[in-house]
Amino acid sequence: MISKISNLFIWWNGQTIGTKIYTKFFGNFVGTDEYGNNYFKSSNGTKRWVNYKGVCDASNISPAWHSWIHKTTDKVPSFEKDNLSMSNSDDTYTEIKKNGKYHPNNFKNHSIFNDYESWKPKD
Repeated sequence: MISKISNLFIWWNGQTIGTKIYTKFFGNFVGTDEYGNNYFKSSNGTKRWVNYKGVCDASNISPAWHSWIHKTTDKVPSFEKDNLSMSNSDDTYTEIKKNGKYHPNNFKNHSIFNDYESWKPKD
């Protein structure tokens, strides 16, 4: 009984009753991630939200779904192994281990470093 009453007001333990009602009437199910979170969007596509499995914590959103929930992309992630890992992480690790340092392609001759002049105090 107390858990049902707490769901009316405490949002961090799960969905509130308002979110459940809104999702039931206006939410279109989009997909589920590997953590068991369910993703929804409104019928006109303007709103997107996630119903967390368990405690509500934004760090529980999988990296594949992060760009979709923030409207960076409209492509709905699929639940495949390639979406769960970074594609070039092994190459970057090999380069760091071989050279002892890592510089992205745009690091060299970047304009922010070319026009730097150190501060010299006035005498």
